[in-house]
Amino acid sequence: MMPRGMKVGAVSLWLLLLLSERPMYGYEIIRELEKRFSGYWKPKTGTIYPALEKLERDGLVTSRVEFREEVPDRKHYALTDKGQLELSQSMTYWTKMSEVLENYREAHESIARHRVEIGIRELSKILVDFGTSLRDGNVEIGKLFPTEKEVTIEPTEPLKFKFLYTKENHKLEIHMEIEWVPKPATQETRVNESA
Repeated sequence: MMPRGMKVGAVSLWLLLLLSERPMYGYEIIRELEKRFSGYWKPKTGTIYPALEKLERDGLVTSRVEFREEVPDRKHYALTDKGQLELSQSMTYWTKMSEVLENYREAHESIARHRVEIGIRELSKILVDFGTSLRDGNVEIGKLFPTEKEVTIEPTEPLKFKFLYTKENHKLEIHMEIEWVPKPATQETRVNESA
């Protein structure tokens, strides 16, 4: 499913992008897509031509047939003004979606960094030490997770706390998230961080 407001999917978006550069005929479009994707995607005629026909029905592209002697005719496609507008709007949606996915990927990689197998007693100690550090106002990440850099964070109030309990792939999981707005850095802090 496409996000609300988005009218074209990934294949159609690529077709509009290519046709925004110059008019092309069908086989030329397929070759150009293969080139842009360095062989990782080999578009098929059964995907590209139906997508072009739909774009034409929707008034986003127009076509003209080039009649040729002794060789098959070619159908050339060009972007319409409506197609240009749709391309612009769709790029906004796709850009936002890409940003969301990138933010999720970065957060997920950060979370996965601390994924280790430990015993219940060791986990209890980490949680108690974290709670004590949080209460005292200085959380030293390197002391809680020795594999991490020596970073001290200072939580401020109010805190936002999210607790998620879930069952996934026949495993039970608990995820916790704590969020706050950091204090503005003082001149001395900024000098120490840049050193």
